[in-house]
Amino acid sequence: MTRLRVMTYNMLHAPGDRLGPLVNVVKSVGPDLLACQEVNTFDGMMALSRELDMLPVWGVANSPEDYRDGRPVFEHLVVFTRVPLSTVRVHRGDQRAMFRPVLEVRLQLPDGPEITTFTVHLRALIDPHERFLKFRELGAVLAIVSEATGPVIAMGDFNALAPDEIEHSGDGPWRTDPPEDHLAAVRGSVIGAVLGSGLVDSYRTVHPFNGQDESTLVGRGGRRLDYIFVSPSLRPFVSDSYILDNEMVQVASDHRPVVTELTFDGADKKPSGDAIGVGRGTEVGRIH
Repeated sequence: MTRLRVMTYNMLHAPGDRLGPLVNVVKSVGPDLLACQEVNTFDGMMALSRELDMLPVWGVANSPEDYRDGRPVFEHLVVFTRVPLSTVRVHRGDQRAMFRPVLEVRLQLPDGPEITTFTVHLRALIDPHERFLKFRELGAVLAIVSEATGPVIAMGDFNALAPDEIEHSGDGPWRTDPPEDHLAAVRGSVIGAVLGSGLVDSYRTVHPFNGQDESTLVGRGGRRLDYIFVSPSLRPFVSDSYILDNEMVQVASDHRPVVTELTFDGADKKPSGDAIGVGRGTEVGRIH
């Protein structure tokens, strides 16, 4: 039996003065692969790597989305892994639309399949001078994912709500009076396009939506913005998925981590490849 436990975690300008709590949250899960958003410095990445005893892969931000004390803050992507890697690529994508790249890491599981993972952090900021930026960055992400051969995992902070969860999302994770293209993107169209491309929401394979508020944001109910999507061939191997919440999570970051476990057991340990298409079933860029 081969098991792969993956975790995505927006660490909120990490590590800062929260190295201990962040490390404790991760260690309580024990992931084989950890996809992080908002690791602010190289030194911070190395401190996390030492404490977690995991190999780091650095995905340098394209440009700053946030500023502190008048200074730009670069929110980098980092993957920490215990699993042997065969390929690492940093895709800059549409740099006008994307503050962060897409970080591709291809894993070779011992006695298991080779899986390509993609870590993303989609924009939250609204640009009053240019429209359709969230649709543009999503199109770039799906184009990159669609080029992969074999099974894939796409995960991270998508800053968008699932279509069927809009009415349970409170006042929404967006700024005051956003333009209609941004509002349409965050209120279902982005995640709808991801699902329309053929990817599967691993959390929903284990926990079908029942109308209850579920949130990956600490202190703000009903806003599930962090996802782990898998290609259809991996769906039968999803053995568990959950949003972690405990006292340590409440103080470590403003996001709760999402965890998905895949178990490959028996003769069929190598899922077939999937065709992930841009806009299959949902047209990227259309306001619904």
